[in-house]
Amino acid sequence: MNSKLSRRHLLSGLGAATGLAACSAPAPQTFTSPDTARAGRFAHGIASGDPTTNAVILWTRISPNDASAGEIDVIWEVAATADFTSLIQSGVMTTFAARDWTVKVDATGLEAGATYYYRFRVGDQISPVGKTKTLPSGGVASARFAVVSCANWQEGFFNVYDHIGRQDHFDALIHLGDYYYEYGARDVEGTFAATQNRLHAPAHEIITLTDYRQRHAQYRSDAALQSATQNIAMISIWDDHETSNDSWRTGAENHDAGEGSWEDRKRAALRAYYEWMPIRDPQAGRAQDAIFRHYNYGDLLSLVTVETRLLARSEPLIIDDYFDMIREDGSTQRFNEILNDPDRDMLGEVQTQFIIDTLSKSKAQGQPWRMLANQVVMGRVMSPDLTPHVQEDALASIEKAWGGVREFVEISQYSLPTYPDSWDGYPAARDRFYDRLSKAGIEDILVVTGDAHEFWVNDLTHQSGKQMGVEIGTSSVSSNTLRDYMGPAAEDYALLMTQSNPDVRYYNPMLSGYIDLELTRQKGTARLIQVSTTQSRDYTAIEAARFALRHTTSGSLNVKSPKGLNLKQRALFHGLG
Repeated sequence: MNSKLSRRHLLSGLGAATGLAACSAPAPQTFTSPDTARAGRFAHGIASGDPTTNAVILWTRISPNDASAGEIDVIWEVAATADFTSLIQSGVMTTFAARDWTVKVDATGLEAGATYYYRFRVGDQISPVGKTKTLPSGGVASARFAVVSCANWQEGFFNVYDHIGRQDHFDALIHLGDYYYEYGARDVEGTFAATQNRLHAPAHEIITLTDYRQRHAQYRSDAALQSATQNIAMISIWDDHETSNDSWRTGAENHDAGEGSWEDRKRAALRAYYEWMPIRDPQAGRAQDAIFRHYNYGDLLSLVTVETRLLARSEPLIIDDYFDMIREDGSTQRFNEILNDPDRDMLGEVQTQFIIDTLSKSKAQGQPWRMLANQVVMGRVMSPDLTPHVQEDALASIEKAWGGVREFVEISQYSLPTYPDSWDGYPAARDRFYDRLSKAGIEDILVVTGDAHEFWVNDLTHQSGKQMGVEIGTSSVSSNTLRDYMGPAAEDYALLMTQSNPDVRYYNPMLSGYIDLELTRQKGTARLIQVSTTQSRDYTAIEAARFALRHTTSGSLNVKSPKGLNLKQRALFHGLG
């Protein structure tokens, strides 16, 4: 049984939540996500991404009339207005079966900070018109991003994408990974996937190039995803599920020898990713998995997208494997020696130096913001002691599905990493990274994070206690949140988690959603937007919480002025718990 899932089931044993209403919550808005898939040559929609100051990637996929068709010529056009009366750039690209009929154009010769419209044509068929934007240069007053992660076709509708697609104020859509999931179809009676006939295709776990292409095609058929990517340029990185769950440099938790070579599977997954995503292929001589890159927003912001899965990551520890050791020792001393092994890595030297060089240049040029788009939780988040909170009847019930539940509750008193595949599973690597940043005079990083299906606001601190920055974590697009396993008790658990971790300022595992992040020269504003449900296409969207980000006179970054928190959350945010 998946240990992460098991632990979420365990937490349903916590007592019922208090359900305190949030303060100053804005009125929700009601929407309906579209259910009509596009047909014709452009059934998978269009997208743009990976912007520079003078170029942007334009993407589509042509549905061939005949699977045995030969080459197809596709006309692409870029214009300053939506009516295309005056073309800025145009050309012809030829696609074919060997690239799965995808079309990816690097439209160059554009102006910095400009909005453009684009479309594709095949014969007499014309794609929808998309809108995109290049990176700005020079003086920039503000930048605003939608930040998302974790879209699971089988666990919910993509209402988050729908809501983002309805906005017209975002400069880019930052996708932090788990763009799709590799698992096979979950045709279990009573589940969302079964009742909505929203099952993964192919039905088996994806392993081959054909499999990964088919899964991309399925997700790209979703009208809500198409609406979000049609009019907002994407800045994308992958997490683990684009290859396989809990992946690392030489393997993955969800890969075994019976599924063939890990290198072959990874190569297939990344080839499909580069075919189906609006992102530039790696430069000649650079590894496929070296996806890290830099986006410069004039004199305002340096954004670095990082790769923490395939390039350098050491194999994650599975804490369950160390239960007997910890029990026998009555302490975590031996486990911590293994956890803190200095050879355990996340970024690798080449990527680390790239980040340091980029952010050092940003600091020297006087940009106020240095931001990392990062896959997994970077802040210190230790599991709270559950022994006083889980009742015997809950243990007896959960034990039927998870024989190790009592052992896990017993071990929870030792304050172990909540997510050992996050940065908490690599504490020496994290402190080394912080040391390098600090030596370069950078102690104000803003990190946006996905993976956990929960909203987080964390202080980032070195083991010595030095403040290094602030982390804002986004919930999921549709992947199950903790509330889906715990029900209302997730509220109480969230308070316990916040109270038990000094670096956690706010934690919300209730609903799916995204971050609306706005940066100006004076401050940042992080709005945490929730959708009421992913189980129906009818949903409401609400700002669950809002936080201000400000630099101090000493140059560090602080999170302040919380809005939308209930009384207990507010007290814990201010360290009064």
